[in-house]
Amino acid sequence: MATSADRPHDLLIKKACLADAEGNIDLAIRDGVIAALAPNISEPATETIDAAGGLVTCSFVEPHFHLDKCLSRPLVGAITPEEAFARAHEAKIHFTVADVEARASEALRLAVAQGIGHMRAQCDVDYATKLISFEGLLRARERFADAIDLEIVAFPQEGMVKDAEAPGLLREALAGGADAVGGLPEAELNVDDQRRHVALVLDIAAETGVPVEMHCDYMDHAELKTLAMLAAGTLERGLQGRVTASHCNALANYSDDEAKAVIEQVKQAGISVAVLPVANLQMLGGPKRTPYNRGSSRVKELLDAGINVAAGSDSMFDIWYRFNRLDPVETGYIACLSAGMRTDEEVQTAFDMVTARAARMVGKAAAISVGAPADLVVHGVSNIVQVLRNLPGRRLHIKNGRVVGGQDSSNWCIR
Repeated sequence: MATSADRPHDLLIKKACLADAEGNIDLAIRDGVIAALAPNISEPATETIDAAGGLVTCSFVEPHFHLDKCLSRPLVGAITPEEAFARAHEAKIHFTVADVEARASEALRLAVAQGIGHMRAQCDVDYATKLISFEGLLRARERFADAIDLEIVAFPQEGMVKDAEAPGLLREALAGGADAVGGLPEAELNVDDQRRHVALVLDIAAETGVPVEMHCDYMDHAELKTLAMLAAGTLERGLQGRVTASHCNALANYSDDEAKAVIEQVKQAGISVAVLPVANLQMLGGPKRTPYNRGSSRVKELLDAGINVAAGSDSMFDIWYRFNRLDPVETGYIACLSAGMRTDEEVQTAFDMVTARAARMVGKAAAISVGAPADLVVHGVSNIVQVLRNLPGRRLHIKNGRVVGGQDSSNWCIR
């Protein structure tokens, strides 16, 4: 009887460069996993790619992106976060299932081309959109199931106390296929309601067994304390390791002593942190003519404490942010700059924030080894510094051992 080993490999990547290996190496892929790693693999393959010395990495992970609202800026565009909070519902009341599916599909095509293999997508579930946005993302997820893993976070944008419909709608979304529950305590009208918001979200997570991805300390105001609320609530319910805090911008404006204490709470609670510098750099910075806070949180201090930190892009051409092209290399590059990451080790960490660290945040393994999933990106240059400085660069995206997308760039001049 013939076995899988008797037939050709599905895909063979020749002359690849791996970050932790010397010299070029070949990767043989069969049935969606890496079957062999060795120099000069000679076995036949159905398809062969010549990496020509280019770096091969695990596919990128987008840990925080508002997929339901992307490309909706023509409906409502805000200049300040206060304005965005106040007017967010104005855009959503015009959403339809087909509209959300179409915009999400356009973004997912772009994500796949850029090399994103997994996306954690925020999806508003509230009085304004009900389950319309959620149903649109379910359709988009089905359309792109072979090219990208889409994790949907049911997100109460308008509050949990202020919006009385939200708790029930969150439970409906989770029962209907949402993968995680989100939160935004700053949407509430006072500190007590912020605490209640955090408690309600964590209680739903405890009841349903899903992970939490909570917007915390979003505004760059030192008086915000929602990250500390989340850490305390996580410890009280024994949810360590199941919670992510996103943004965490106010943390950068705390006094050093207070920041140290909150970071220690976050560590004890096993909370991961997703920073979103791409969008926060434009939206935040205080009321003065010259911005004073660049939206990067205290990345180095969080990392020094042993906290897993990843970087996401947050928004794309919507009420919150007018730019973005869903390029994870750009996200890692801007995270590196905004956090002042300068050494070789820190630059590597910035790249990990959109690959291995982001994968860990969403519960996925990211390794290039025999038996590992063949979710890979083949780059046109040989090391991470060259990947970052040659944006957008050439890359080829492989998902489950199959080429699903890619991008190329070229230069020309007249002389």
